[in-house]
Amino acid sequence: MGKAFADMLPYTLGLIVSPFPVVAVIALLISANGRAKALLFVVTWLVTSWVVLIALIALLGALGVTGHARPAWVSWLALVIGVLLLLMAVAGIRRAARRTAGKTPEVPRWIAAMDTMTPPKIIGVAALLIVANPVNFASLAGGAIAAGQEPLPFGRQLVLAAVFVIIGSIGVLAPYATALSAGGDQRLHRMRGWLIQHNGALTLLLILVFGLLFLAKGLRGLLA
Repeated sequence: MGKAFADMLPYTLGLIVSPFPVVAVIALLISANGRAKALLFVVTWLVTSWVVLIALIALLGALGVTGHARPAWVSWLALVIGVLLLLMAVAGIRRAARRTAGKTPEVPRWIAAMDTMTPPKIIGVAALLIVANPVNFASLAGGAIAAGQEPLPFGRQLVLAAVFVIIGSIGVLAPYATALSAGGDQRLHRMRGWLIQHNGALTLLLILVFGLLFLAKGLRGLLA
């Protein structure tokens, strides 16, 4: 179990540093009745991440992708994912290079509307940020592939997935500590502005890192 967790650990980075979920939590915290709304978002984020990770681990197990002797197609799949992520990173870098220097990034509409969202919409946004965001989904997919390094009982897989998700959710949990501290609202506003300003660079960096991780995993499997 320890070996599987050590292999999964690098993939928590995508969830920890992913900027948009953190911005969403901050936007909710500084809105009316913000703590209750932010709690709903975080709980949805945790549960959805855990369920998706367990589903991916179960799917790979059903396909016979467990233990050290894996089918070659798993390595090819990791290689293809790595190449696609690297292509996305290159395309993003080229788009960023064409932007006007010093231009202030626009706040996404859904972020601007977070403070007026109803609970069902908050749940929908939290779940969508897991399954539709390439960095977050790649984090869970990489964690699922790494978890299959060792065949484990289902109960231990549940615990392993829960620990992975909790560590990966440090980023969305951190704004609570800030909100409870003195001058928390001002810090949250500064954090929100910084993350929006640099979300493009952070996302590109994460896509690049995960592209290299998947590429290395695929090549290692094919050359082993």
